[in-house]
Amino acid sequence: MKKKKSKFSATPPVASDIQEANAIIEELWEKLRHYEDKLKTSCSNSSKPPSTDSPKERAERKKLKALVVAIREGLNKVTQGINDNSQN
Repeated sequence: MKKKKSKFSATPPVASDIQEANAIIEELWEKLRHYEDKLKTSCSNSSKPPSTDSPKERAERKKLKALVVAIREGLNKVTQGINDNSQN
């Protein structure tokens, strides 16, 4: 079985201090909110009929959902690392 290819080619940002870490977290939260807002509108949660959701739109929503999950996982890793360091 093949290993699943990573969605991201770039390495995650590394913060040198707490202010930089907070700036990175804030930027990622903004992106996450933007993606989640885009995911909210579909035929299943609006008055649009299902026929108005094209296969392209459904595929895009699926990709965005995966991206939101990846961003949340990344934020959890970053904040977990900050919490671990602040407890020392």
